[in-house]
Amino acid sequence: MQLYLNFHNHIILVSSNEEATIRKLQEEFHYFVQNEAKSVQTTVEIFRESSPELPSMVAVKILETCSIYRIGPRRYIDYRGEALTIWDKQEESVRIYSLDSDRLYEIAFLAIHSILGQELDRKGLCRVHALGISLGRIDTLVMLPSKGGKSTLLSHLLENPEIKIISDDMPLVDLSGVVHNFPSKISLDKKPEDGPLSKLNWTEFKRTQYPAKWTAGLSQLAARITLSDGKPHKTVLIAGLRLSQGQSILTPVPKWKMITHLMEHMVMGVGLPQVVEMFLNFNPTDMLKLTYHAILRSICAFQLLRKAKCYFFYMGPDRSYNAQLVLEQMYDQQNS
Repeated sequence: MQLYLNFHNHIILVSSNEEATIRKLQEEFHYFVQNEAKSVQTTVEIFRESSPELPSMVAVKILETCSIYRIGPRRYIDYRGEALTIWDKQEESVRIYSLDSDRLYEIAFLAIHSILGQELDRKGLCRVHALGISLGRIDTLVMLPSKGGKSTLLSHLLENPEIKIISDDMPLVDLSGVVHNFPSKISLDKKPEDGPLSKLNWTEFKRTQYPAKWTAGLSQLAARITLSDGKPHKTVLIAGLRLSQGQSILTPVPKWKMITHLMEHMVMGVGLPQVVEMFLNFNPTDMLKLTYHAILRSICAFQLLRKAKCYFFYMGPDRSYNAQLVLEQMYDQQNS
Protein backbone atom coordinates (compact mmCIF):
# COMPACT_ATOMS: atom_id res chain seq x y z
CA MET A 1 0.00 0.00 0.00
CA GLN A 2 1.28 3.48 -0.88
CA LEU A 3 0.82 7.00 0.47
CA TYR A 4 1.95 10.26 -1.14
CA LEU A 5 2.64 13.17 1.23
CA ASN A 6 3.20 16.68 -0.13
CA PHE A 7 4.98 18.96 2.33
CA HIS A 8 5.23 22.29 0.50
CA ASN A 9 6.27 20.54 -2.75
CA HIS A 10 8.60 18.04 -1.10
CA ILE A 11 6.98 14.70 -1.94
CA ILE A 12 7.49 11.70 0.35
CA LEU A 13 6.29 8.33 -0.92
CA VAL A 14 5.47 5.97 1.95
CA SER A 15 4.85 2.29 1.24
CA SER A 16 4.31 -0.72 3.47
CA ASN A 17 3.27 -4.36 3.40
CA GLU A 18 1.05 -3.61 6.42
CA GLU A 19 -2.10 -1.61 5.69
CA ALA A 20 -2.72 -0.66 9.35
CA THR A 21 0.54 1.32 9.55
CA ILE A 22 -0.25 3.23 6.36
CA ARG A 23 -3.75 4.02 7.65
CA LYS A 24 -2.31 5.48 10.86
CA LEU A 25 0.18 7.62 8.94
CA GLN A 26 -2.57 8.73 6.58
CA GLU A 27 -4.56 9.99 9.56
CA GLU A 28 -1.51 11.68 11.10
CA PHE A 29 -0.62 13.55 7.91
CA HIS A 30 -4.12 13.80 6.39
CA TYR A 31 -3.73 17.46 5.46
CA PHE A 32 -0.75 16.65 3.21
CA VAL A 33 -2.04 13.52 1.47
CA GLN A 34 -2.38 13.62 -2.32
CA ASN A 35 -3.55 10.96 -4.74
CA GLU A 36 -0.40 10.71 -6.86
CA ALA A 37 2.81 12.54 -7.73
CA LYS A 38 4.90 12.89 -10.89
CA SER A 39 8.13 13.22 -8.92
CA VAL A 40 9.16 11.89 -5.51
CA GLN A 41 12.00 13.38 -3.47
CA THR A 42 12.12 10.85 -0.60
CA THR A 43 10.89 7.28 -0.18
CA VAL A 44 10.02 5.60 3.11
CA GLU A 45 9.51 1.81 2.97
CA ILE A 46 8.03 0.05 5.99
CA PHE A 47 8.32 -3.71 6.34
CA ARG A 48 6.59 -5.80 8.98
CA GLU A 49 9.15 -8.57 8.84
CA SER A 50 12.43 -9.62 10.39
CA SER A 51 15.33 -7.26 9.89
CA PRO A 52 17.96 -8.22 7.31
CA GLU A 53 21.36 -9.25 8.62
CA LEU A 54 23.70 -6.33 9.21
CA PRO A 55 27.01 -6.19 7.33
CA SER A 56 30.17 -6.22 9.42
CA MET A 57 30.61 -2.67 10.78
CA VAL A 58 31.97 -0.73 13.73
CA ALA A 59 29.39 1.34 15.62
CA VAL A 60 29.90 5.10 15.30
CA LYS A 61 27.49 5.84 18.12
CA ILE A 62 25.90 3.75 20.87
CA LEU A 63 22.82 4.97 22.70
CA GLU A 64 20.68 3.35 25.36
CA THR A 65 18.05 2.23 22.85
CA CYS A 66 20.06 1.70 19.67
CA SER A 67 23.43 1.42 17.97
CA ILE A 68 24.27 3.47 14.88
CA TYR A 69 26.56 2.25 12.10
CA ARG A 70 27.67 3.93 8.91
CA ILE A 71 28.96 2.80 5.53
CA GLY A 72 29.30 5.55 2.92
CA PRO A 73 25.95 7.34 2.54
CA ARG A 74 24.09 4.70 4.56
CA ARG A 75 23.28 4.80 8.26
CA TYR A 76 22.05 1.69 10.03
CA ILE A 77 20.12 2.21 13.27
CA ASP A 78 19.80 -1.11 15.10
CA TYR A 79 17.21 -0.98 17.90
CA ARG A 80 18.68 -3.87 19.89
CA GLY A 81 17.48 -6.43 17.35
CA GLU A 82 13.82 -5.37 17.73
CA ALA A 83 13.83 -3.04 14.73
CA LEU A 84 16.21 -1.74 12.08
CA THR A 85 16.23 1.50 10.08
CA ILE A 86 18.43 2.07 7.04
CA TRP A 87 18.84 5.71 5.97
CA ASP A 88 20.45 6.22 2.56
CA LYS A 89 21.38 9.88 1.99
CA GLN A 90 22.41 9.30 -1.61
CA GLU A 91 19.18 7.56 -2.62
CA GLU A 92 17.05 9.77 -0.29
CA SER A 93 15.42 6.66 1.10
CA VAL A 94 14.51 5.14 4.44
CA ARG A 95 13.73 1.48 5.08
CA ILE A 96 12.25 0.35 8.37
CA TYR A 97 11.97 -3.26 9.56
CA SER A 98 10.24 -4.75 12.60
CA LEU A 99 7.83 -7.53 13.53
CA ASP A 100 6.20 -5.17 16.06
CA SER A 101 3.44 -3.03 14.46
CA ASP A 102 3.55 -0.38 17.18
CA ARG A 103 7.31 -0.04 16.82
CA LEU A 104 7.02 0.23 13.03
CA TYR A 105 4.54 3.10 13.29
CA GLU A 106 6.53 4.92 15.97
CA ILE A 107 9.79 4.83 14.00
CA ALA A 108 8.07 5.75 10.73
CA PHE A 109 6.27 8.66 12.43
CA LEU A 110 9.55 10.05 13.79
CA ALA A 111 11.44 9.43 10.54
CA ILE A 112 8.89 11.33 8.43
CA HIS A 113 8.83 14.22 10.88
CA SER A 114 12.63 14.35 10.85
CA ILE A 115 12.80 14.32 7.04
CA LEU A 116 10.16 16.97 6.55
CA GLY A 117 11.66 19.13 9.31
CA GLN A 118 15.00 19.33 7.54
CA GLU A 119 13.36 19.89 4.15
CA LEU A 120 11.07 22.61 5.49
CA ASP A 121 14.09 24.35 7.04
CA ARG A 122 15.75 24.36 3.62
CA LYS A 123 12.64 26.03 2.19
CA GLY A 124 12.72 28.67 4.91
CA LEU A 125 9.77 27.23 6.84
CA CYS A 126 10.75 26.69 10.47
CA ARG A 127 8.83 24.81 13.13
CA VAL A 128 7.85 26.28 16.48
CA HIS A 129 7.16 23.98 19.40
CA ALA A 130 3.91 25.74 20.26
CA LEU A 131 0.13 25.63 20.11
CA GLY A 132 -1.07 27.67 17.13
CA ILE A 133 -4.61 29.06 16.91
CA SER A 134 -6.30 31.84 14.98
CA LEU A 135 -9.26 34.16 15.41
CA GLY A 136 -10.10 35.97 12.19
CA ARG A 137 -6.81 37.58 11.15
CA ILE A 138 -5.14 37.16 14.55
CA ASP A 139 -2.60 34.31 14.76
CA THR A 140 -1.54 33.27 18.25
CA LEU A 141 1.36 31.00 19.19
CA VAL A 142 1.54 29.71 22.77
CA MET A 143 4.98 28.25 23.54
CA LEU A 144 4.89 25.63 26.28
CA PRO A 145 7.25 22.75 27.10
CA SER A 146 6.30 19.11 26.53
CA LYS A 147 3.47 18.18 28.91
CA GLY A 148 2.98 21.91 29.50
CA GLY A 149 -0.72 21.80 28.62
CA LYS A 150 -0.93 22.85 24.95
CA SER A 151 -3.60 20.31 24.02
CA THR A 152 -5.56 20.96 27.22
CA LEU A 153 -5.54 24.68 26.46
CA LEU A 154 -6.65 23.95 22.89
CA SER A 155 -9.54 21.85 24.18
CA HIS A 156 -10.91 24.79 26.17
CA LEU A 157 -10.25 27.31 23.39
CA LEU A 158 -12.22 25.19 20.90
CA GLU A 159 -15.35 25.74 22.97
CA ASN A 160 -15.42 29.11 21.19
CA PRO A 161 -16.67 28.35 17.62
CA GLU A 162 -14.64 31.24 16.15
CA ILE A 163 -11.30 29.67 17.11
CA LYS A 164 -9.45 27.86 14.30
CA ILE A 165 -6.49 25.49 14.60
CA ILE A 166 -3.12 26.32 13.05
CA SER A 167 -1.35 23.40 14.72
CA ASP A 168 -1.60 21.47 17.97
CA ASP A 169 2.15 21.71 18.58
CA MET A 170 4.11 22.51 15.40
CA PRO A 171 3.08 25.67 13.47
CA LEU A 172 5.50 26.92 10.81
CA VAL A 173 7.06 30.37 10.43
CA ASP A 174 8.63 31.61 7.19
CA LEU A 175 11.59 33.93 6.61
CA SER A 176 9.32 36.99 6.69
CA GLY A 177 7.79 35.98 10.04
CA VAL A 178 4.43 34.84 8.62
CA VAL A 179 2.76 31.91 10.43
CA HIS A 180 1.67 28.86 8.39
CA ASN A 181 -0.48 25.95 9.50
CA PHE A 182 0.72 22.41 10.14
CA PRO A 183 -2.30 20.41 11.28
CA SER A 184 -1.43 16.94 12.52
CA LYS A 185 -2.85 14.90 15.36
CA ILE A 186 -3.74 16.01 18.90
CA SER A 187 -1.93 14.14 21.67
CA LEU A 188 -3.06 13.83 25.29
CA ASP A 189 -1.97 11.74 28.25
CA LYS A 190 -5.56 10.55 28.69
CA LYS A 191 -8.75 10.73 26.68
CA PRO A 192 -10.80 13.87 27.45
CA GLU A 193 -14.08 13.26 29.24
CA ASP A 194 -15.82 16.49 28.25
CA GLY A 195 -15.57 19.42 25.85
CA PRO A 196 -15.24 19.39 22.03
CA LEU A 197 -12.31 16.94 22.02
CA SER A 198 -14.22 14.28 23.96
CA LYS A 199 -16.39 13.70 20.86
CA LEU A 200 -13.43 12.62 18.71
CA ASN A 201 -12.23 9.08 18.06
CA TRP A 202 -9.04 8.49 20.05
CA THR A 203 -6.29 5.93 19.43
CA GLU A 204 -3.57 4.79 21.82
CA PHE A 205 -0.08 5.66 20.56
CA LYS A 206 2.35 3.24 22.24
CA ARG A 207 5.90 4.61 22.55
CA THR A 208 9.03 2.68 23.43
CA GLN A 209 10.84 5.13 25.71
CA TYR A 210 7.90 7.21 26.83
CA PRO A 211 4.43 6.60 28.28
CA ALA A 212 1.66 5.93 25.79
CA LYS A 213 -0.42 8.85 24.55
CA TRP A 214 -3.94 9.12 23.22
CA THR A 215 -4.13 10.71 19.80
CA ALA A 216 -6.88 12.02 17.54
CA GLY A 217 -6.39 13.08 13.94
CA LEU A 218 -7.43 16.61 13.01
CA SER A 219 -9.24 15.26 9.95
CA GLN A 220 -12.10 14.92 12.44
CA LEU A 221 -12.00 18.71 12.93
CA ALA A 222 -11.43 19.66 9.30
CA ALA A 223 -13.84 22.59 9.53
CA ARG A 224 -11.83 24.05 12.42
CA ILE A 225 -8.47 24.12 10.59
CA THR A 226 -7.11 27.50 9.52
CA LEU A 227 -6.90 28.01 5.77
CA SER A 228 -4.45 30.49 4.27
CA ASP A 229 -6.26 33.55 2.91
CA GLY A 230 -3.22 35.39 1.55
CA LYS A 231 -3.93 38.44 3.74
CA PRO A 232 -1.62 39.96 6.38
CA HIS A 233 -2.36 38.78 9.90
CA LYS A 234 -1.45 40.16 13.31
CA THR A 235 0.64 37.81 15.45
CA VAL A 236 0.47 37.25 19.20
CA LEU A 237 3.45 35.41 20.71
CA ILE A 238 2.99 33.96 24.20
CA ALA A 239 5.54 32.22 26.43
CA GLY A 240 3.75 30.02 28.96
CA LEU A 241 5.08 29.68 32.51
CA ARG A 242 3.43 27.32 35.01
CA LEU A 243 2.26 28.57 38.44
CA SER A 244 1.96 26.08 41.30
CA GLN A 245 -1.03 28.02 42.64
CA GLY A 246 -2.78 31.35 42.32
CA GLN A 247 -4.64 33.14 39.56
CA SER A 248 -3.31 33.20 36.00
CA ILE A 249 -1.79 36.38 34.58
CA LEU A 250 -1.22 37.28 30.92
CA THR A 251 1.04 40.31 30.77
CA PRO A 252 2.82 42.15 27.91
CA VAL A 253 6.61 42.00 27.89
CA PRO A 254 9.33 43.66 25.78
CA LYS A 255 10.43 41.64 22.77
CA TRP A 256 13.92 40.95 24.10
CA LYS A 257 12.44 38.87 26.94
CA MET A 258 11.16 36.37 24.38
CA ILE A 259 14.57 35.58 22.93
CA THR A 260 15.37 32.76 25.39
CA HIS A 261 11.97 31.15 24.78
CA LEU A 262 12.35 31.34 21.00
CA MET A 263 15.80 29.79 21.28
CA GLU A 264 14.32 26.90 23.27
CA HIS A 265 11.13 26.34 21.29
CA MET A 266 12.19 27.30 17.77
CA VAL A 267 15.91 27.70 17.07
CA MET A 268 17.28 24.74 19.01
CA GLY A 269 14.05 22.75 19.14
CA VAL A 270 12.92 20.49 21.96
CA GLY A 271 10.46 18.20 20.17
CA LEU A 272 11.26 14.52 19.75
CA PRO A 273 11.67 14.72 15.93
CA GLN A 274 14.37 17.38 16.43
CA VAL A 275 16.15 15.08 18.85
CA VAL A 276 16.09 12.36 16.18
CA GLU A 277 17.66 14.78 13.71
CA MET A 278 20.43 15.62 16.17
CA PHE A 279 21.48 12.08 17.01
CA LEU A 280 21.36 10.98 13.36
CA ASN A 281 23.48 13.92 12.20
CA PHE A 282 26.71 13.94 14.10
CA ASN A 283 29.64 13.91 11.67
CA PRO A 284 31.41 17.21 10.81
CA THR A 285 29.67 17.69 7.45
CA ASP A 286 26.24 17.14 8.92
CA MET A 287 27.01 19.42 11.86
CA LEU A 288 27.70 22.20 9.32
CA LYS A 289 24.29 21.53 7.82
CA LEU A 290 22.71 21.71 11.26
CA THR A 291 24.45 25.03 11.84
CA TYR A 292 22.99 26.29 8.56
CA HIS A 293 19.52 25.20 9.68
CA ALA A 294 20.04 26.92 13.04
CA ILE A 295 20.87 30.17 11.20
CA LEU A 296 17.70 29.85 9.09
CA ARG A 297 15.63 29.23 12.21
CA SER A 298 17.22 32.26 13.86
CA ILE A 299 16.18 34.45 10.92
CA CYS A 300 12.61 33.12 11.06
CA ALA A 301 12.54 33.67 14.83
CA PHE A 302 13.83 37.23 14.47
CA GLN A 303 11.21 38.09 11.84
CA LEU A 304 8.46 36.52 13.96
CA LEU A 305 9.60 38.48 16.99
CA ARG A 306 9.85 41.72 15.01
CA LYS A 307 6.17 41.71 14.05
CA ALA A 308 4.59 39.99 17.09
CA LYS A 309 2.93 41.34 20.21
CA CYS A 310 4.70 39.51 23.07
CA TYR A 311 3.32 38.23 26.37
CA PHE A 312 4.30 36.11 29.34
CA PHE A 313 1.51 33.80 30.46
CA TYR A 314 1.75 32.78 34.12
CA MET A 315 -0.66 29.83 34.06
CA GLY A 316 -2.50 28.81 37.21
CA PRO A 317 -4.49 25.60 37.70
CA ASP A 318 -7.83 27.03 36.41
CA ARG A 319 -7.73 25.81 32.81
CA SER A 320 -10.96 27.47 31.72
CA TYR A 321 -9.69 30.82 32.97
CA ASN A 322 -6.40 30.27 31.13
CA ALA A 323 -8.31 29.89 27.86
CA GLN A 324 -10.43 32.92 28.70
CA LEU A 325 -7.35 35.13 29.09
CA VAL A 326 -5.96 34.03 25.72
CA LEU A 327 -9.32 34.66 24.04
CA GLU A 328 -9.63 38.11 25.59
CA GLN A 329 -6.20 39.07 24.28
CA MET A 330 -7.06 37.84 20.80
CA TYR A 331 -10.32 39.83 20.75
CA ASP A 332 -8.44 42.91 21.98
CA GLN A 333 -5.98 42.55 19.11
CA GLN A 334 -8.81 42.03 16.65
CA ASN A 335 -10.55 45.22 17.78
CA SER A 336 -7.42 47.38 17.98
